[in-house]
Amino acid sequence: MKKIFIILLLMAMMLVSACAKDKAEIPKDVEGATNEVSNTERKPVMAPDFELKDMEGNTVKLSDFLGKKVMLNFWATWCKFCVQEMPDLMKLQEAHKDDLVILYVNVGESKDKVQKFIDEHKLTGTVLLDEKMEVASMYGVDAYPTTFAINEKGEMITSWKGMMDSNLMEQMYNVIK
Repeated sequence: MKKIFIILLLMAMMLVSACAKDKAEIPKDVEGATNEVSNTERKPVMAPDFELKDMEGNTVKLSDFLGKKVMLNFWATWCKFCVQEMPDLMKLQEAHKDDLVILYVNVGESKDKVQKFIDEHKLTGTVLLDEKMEVASMYGVDAYPTTFAINEKGEMITSWKGMMDSNLMEQMYNVIK
């Protein structure tokens, strides 16, 4: 009986690849978002524009990155899957630094807490603060990490809810056209 319980527990853990945290009601997913890395047979949808502050207090708008491929990565410091995928995201950014921007959108946490996390984990890249969870709500984010791929025209091409490995990240990058 104990072995069956352990096996079932392990299977459940393998199926779960995203962190969830009870917060206010979050709207339905953004039209066009999927959990498959493919853009075949799908009509692109414009990604909702937004403004958030970066860690230096500068205002950053998604539309500032028109002409570049963008991956929006919604995350939180308490999410172990977010932490696990960050090194691979940083490697992806470095490998494609000429045409890819990864925006790490921290959801619901203070600047001080995020700065401490950045320092501890040596996170590089553009970190944006969504302290009031407005942008996460706009995008229908209900689990962390969640990543959206946006092409040079500002169209949302695909998305992924849950942790990605480096191969999946590369696939997502390759479908952004």
